[in-house]
Amino acid sequence: MLKLLIADDEYLESETIKMIVSNNVKNIEIIATASTGREAIEKSINLKPDIVFMDIYMPGISGIEAIRHIKNVNSEILFIIISAYEHFDYAKEALNLGIIEYMLKPINNNKLIETIENIKKTINNKRNSLLREIELEEKMDKVIPYLEQQFISDKLLNVGSLDDIEFYENTFSMNLRYGYAMMILFEEQEVGKEDILELNYKRQSFYGNIYIKLKSLCTCIVGQPMSDRIIVFIAIKEEDSVLTKEKAITIGNMLMEKIRGLSNLKFKIGIGRKYDVKGFVKSHDEAFKAALIASNGSVIYYEDIILANSKADAYIFHKEKVFLNYILMGNIKKAIETFKDIYLYIISNYCGDINSVKSKLIYLLSIIDKNLPYNSNKLDEVREKVILNILRTNDKDELRLQIFQYLSDICEEVENRKKDDNNQSIPIILDYINNNYYYDISLKDVSKNVNFSYNYLSKFFKDEIGKNFVDYLTELRMEKSTKLLANKSLSVKEICQRIGYNDPNYYSKAFKRATGMTPTEYRLFISKGSLID
Repeated sequence: MLKLLIADDEYLESETIKMIVSNNVKNIEIIATASTGREAIEKSINLKPDIVFMDIYMPGISGIEAIRHIKNVNSEILFIIISAYEHFDYAKEALNLGIIEYMLKPINNNKLIETIENIKKTINNKRNSLLREIELEEKMDKVIPYLEQQFISDKLLNVGSLDDIEFYENTFSMNLRYGYAMMILFEEQEVGKEDILELNYKRQSFYGNIYIKLKSLCTCIVGQPMSDRIIVFIAIKEEDSVLTKEKAITIGNMLMEKIRGLSNLKFKIGIGRKYDVKGFVKSHDEAFKAALIASNGSVIYYEDIILANSKADAYIFHKEKVFLNYILMGNIKKAIETFKDIYLYIISNYCGDINSVKSKLIYLLSIIDKNLPYNSNKLDEVREKVILNILRTNDKDELRLQIFQYLSDICEEVENRKKDDNNQSIPIILDYINNNYYYDISLKDVSKNVNFSYNYLSKFFKDEIGKNFVDYLTELRMEKSTKLLANKSLSVKEICQRIGYNDPNYYSKAFKRATGMTPTEYRLFISKGSLID
C-alpha cells in the first residue's frame, strides 16, 4: 500500500483529488492533507509518504521551497506539482528538482489517474529491484567464501589468466595484483578415530571466526580449511613494499590476539613475502615453512627464519611441476622417479616429523586431483583408500609405496582415456562452442560437456587451439557480429544480445579492440562499400 499526501490551500481542490484517487486507484492510502508549505514539510517528515501532490502557491513557504526542504530529508518521495498557472520558471525549477509531473488546474481526471498509476509502477519496480539486490547480496554472501577458496586454489596451481584476475577483483571489490600469503597452521592433536569428526568440526567453526576477524584487519581472501591449515591471500598495493614485513607481522599478531581464547585448538601463523599474484604459490610455500618453525601461538615472518636450503626449495618446486606434467602425460616411470626426489626432500625437510610428512603427502594428492584431466569414480575410490592408509600408517616406506601404487593407477587411467578421447575431443569442444556462443557460456560449461576437469581443459584448449578459451570465444562472437552488422534492420543492442553479451557498452569496447572500429563505425564503413563480404 502506497501512502499519499495532498498539499493544497484550496479545500475543494484537495477534496477533488481525494475523491478521484479513492474511487479509481487501488492500493493508495491518503494519509493526510496540508494547506501550507510548513504543514506539508512537517507531515512529509513525520508521516513519510511515498507520493506528494504539491500546490506551488500556498501561504508562507511556497510549494517549490517545501519540496526542496523535504527532499533534503527524504529524497525517495515522489512529487507531482499542481498549479493554476503555467509558469516556465516554475516548470524549469520543478524539472531541476526531479518532479514526476507538472499538472495544471483544473485537474483532468484521466490524466491524474494515469499519472498515479505510472508512479505506482515506478515505485513498485524500484522496490522489486531493491529486493532483488538484497536477495543477490544474500546469495553472494553465501557464494563468496567458495569463490575465495577457488581463487586460492587457482593461484596455488598457477591456473587462470589476467581476465580471471579481473573477474575476482570485480567480485571481491579489491585489487589482487600484489600480495602475500599467511598460513594458519593447526598443531597436530592426539585424538581417537571417533574424535576426528569433532576435531574437523571445531576447525570449520574456528574458520568462521578467523574469516570475520581477518576481514576487519586487512584486505584479504580467506581460503576454506584444508586438512591442518587455512591459507590466506593478503592484498597490498604495488608500491607498499618497504613496510610490508612490519605490517604483515602486525596483522598476524592482531589476529592472534583476536582469536586466542575462542577455541582450545592449537595453531600458529606463518607469513610469506610479497609477490605479484603469479608468485603467490612461492609466498604460500614460504608461509608454510615459517609456520612449521613457529611455536604454538606465535607469528613468524619467512625472512626471520634461517634458510640454508633456499636453492633446494626452488629445485623441489620445479620438480613438483615436472611431476604433475608426467602424470598428465600418463608416464608412470618418470612420475615415480620424480616423486622419489620429492619424497626424499619431504622426509629430510620435516626432520622425521611423520605427521607433517603425511600432511604434505595428502596435500600433494589434492594437487594431483585438481590437475587430473578426467573425472573418474574409480580414481575417487582409490584416492580415498590411499588417504585412509596414509593416516593409519607411520611407516615411511609404507607411505612411499602407497603413493607409488596410486600414481600407477592414475597414469594407467589417464593413458587409457587419452587414447580414446584425444582425437575426438577438439571437434566436440569446438562444436559445442560454435553452437552455444550466443549463451553466457564458460570454460566450466565446456568441461562438463566433454567430461574434462576445468584445470586440464584450460591447458589442453590452449595447447591444441593456440589461444585460451576466452580469446577464442570473443573472436568467434566478433566474427558473427560483423556479419550481423551488415543487416541494417538489426540494432547494435539486438546484435549484442544475439552473440551472447548483455551489455552493449562492453560489446562495443570488445568489438573496437578486435577491429579498431566501433560497431556503428564498422556498419557505416561497410555501407559505403569499403568492405566486400
